[in-house]
Amino acid sequence: LSLLQEALSYAEVSDGMVTPSIGALSSLWNFGSDCPQMVPESQAIQNALAHIDYHSIEIQGSRVRLNDPEAVIDLGFIAKGFIADKMKEFLLSKGVTSALINLGGNLVAVGSKPDGTPFKIGIQKPFASSGTAALTLDLTDISVVSSGNYERYFEKDGRLYHHILSAETGYPVENELSQVTILSPDSTQADALSTLCFILGYEKAVRLLENYP
Repeated sequence: LSLLQEALSYAEVSDGMVTPSIGALSSLWNFGSDCPQMVPESQAIQNALAHIDYHSIEIQGSRVRLNDPEAVIDLGFIAKGFIADKMKEFLLSKGVTSALINLGGNLVAVGSKPDGTPFKIGIQKPFASSGTAALTLDLTDISVVSSGNYERYFEKDGRLYHHILSAETGYPVENELSQVTILSPDSTQADALSTLCFILGYEKAVRLLENYP
């Protein structure tokens, strides 16, 4: 419930550019390697767009209601960060003072290395072989979350289709970015903002981040 509430707060801040109500659309697309990768029919995308509206999600106490019976909740833009935060919380409760949590694109440095030096974190270079760093950072007690068009995608007729979808067009976001990486003590926040900033594009993302010191 708390995760859904936080997801809705980012939907409100972004005027629905990121939204937990995107499930009707995201379920049409498949970016896994184990299933056929096809561009959905245009009419199916238009039908799904009609059911993306975060206002259709109502929370009353501990109860959640969808006013639109065809709306579907998808917390993909924020859930992994929430899980990472909970894992860190659990480790700290057990007395762990040094750890690295890696959920693939979501990484949390708990404290520093046992010898007190910072963790050295590599930021994946887009479209390069796994483990190729675009840059490396020395980090202590912080979360690093990257969103990009290079991890889950397919190509068809010379066009790249990736998993970060526009709630306005129904298709993958197209702008000048291949990757956004956010550093924050809060992995849930970093997860949501990395997706939102990717969707916004560079200039609008910079302006947005001025509100998140």
